[in-house]
Amino acid sequence: MISKWIARFAQTGILAGLMLAVSPAHAQYIGGDLNLDLDQDRSAQFLAGDVTLRGRVGGDISGLAGNVDITADVGGGIQLAAGDIIIRGTVARDVSLAGANISILADVSGGAELAGADIQIGGRIGRDLAAGGALIAIDESGSIGGNMDLAGSEIRMSGTAQGRLKGRARTVIIEGTVAGDVELHAENVEIMPGAQIAGQLRVRGPNPPVIAEGAQIIGETSYEEAPFSEQRRNRSYTGPRVSDFGPPAWAFGTAMGIAAFVLGLLACLISPRAVSGVADHFRARPWASGLLGLVLAAFLPILLIAVFVFLAITVIGIPLGIILLFAFPFIMVLAYAFGAVVLGDLIFNRSGDGIGLGMRVLSLFLVLAVVGALGVVPVLGFLLGSIVFFIGLGAWTLAIFNRNPRIVAAERNGGAAV
Repeated sequence: MISKWIARFAQTGILAGLMLAVSPAHAQYIGGDLNLDLDQDRSAQFLAGDVTLRGRVGGDISGLAGNVDITADVGGGIQLAAGDIIIRGTVARDVSLAGANISILADVSGGAELAGADIQIGGRIGRDLAAGGALIAIDESGSIGGNMDLAGSEIRMSGTAQGRLKGRARTVIIEGTVAGDVELHAENVEIMPGAQIAGQLRVRGPNPPVIAEGAQIIGETSYEEAPFSEQRRNRSYTGPRVSDFGPPAWAFGTAMGIAAFVLGLLACLISPRAVSGVADHFRARPWASGLLGLVLAAFLPILLIAVFVFLAITVIGIPLGIILLFAFPFIMVLAYAFGAVVLGDLIFNRSGDGIGLGMRVLSLFLVLAVVGALGVVPVLGFLLGSIVFFIGLGAWTLAIFNRNPRIVAAERNGGAAV
């Protein structure tokens, strides 16, 4: 009954997942270096090395890449994680970017959340700007339509802002125009000639602000002596930090699925009997496989550290421990692949007599595709991925420490016949 229930549930998931995967709502681009000239109403998603995108995209743009250069009219928003990011053109909604070097030269109607090393704003941000990085620079051509929440090592404000400025940095230099209040926690603050602050200026730090002649501050100026440390978090800062950003869920799921398929394919080619043994153990003991995988996953970090410490005691064991640390991610991905293998075997091998290599690979691909497609649903995707991983890890462990139940049953039947 358990096997039939799991098979029926998985078959339903495959149908729903395939419908979601072929949905026309998004255009997906996967490859090495992509040079895209687009004119489409749909959203665009990509997973690639370097991406150059030109033209028009009616929906959102999201992706994970090495470097991204976009010059386009975007009808939605942009969400990217990359190395160097350059945005030109127009963006109708919000922008969320995480990268090393970020340059926004576009006309953004919405707000912007940015996390990186060097951040440059040379265009217009229609609403609020929240940024965390080493250097944050708003150029003379840059304008912010709302409030600014900034945290970095150095902040340079040379443009215009219609709202307030709240910042934390070692050095803050203001030579532009701020229509609201300015609240800073910094080691050094310089208000340059030509700077205009329509609201109040409040500074906390070890040094009082340096206000040049020619700077205009309409509101009251106050200074509070206080220590400054870059490691100390500012509780009042509500903007993004680098740790808040990660790749889009679909990009992570796609990368995980591709890696699992490659490792699963290699396992099927190199040791088809061992893979069949993993599937047979799950078929014979499905609940034990899942529960064992759950327990092992809970204690894996402790076991990994214990084994590494044990190996590091001897000179010979040190390189083995290092190899174990590097191999650990591949072992986890392979366990995920084995989970897809056993579910595929349960669905496409209803009789339990075994399936060929071609069907094994096809079933592996279909299960991974479905789980990856359903991964866009946050809670459901996480639960399905975890279940597949637990099942694969448990069944693999049973296969390592026990004989294949199919062979044991055949030996018993043969003995009885004799």
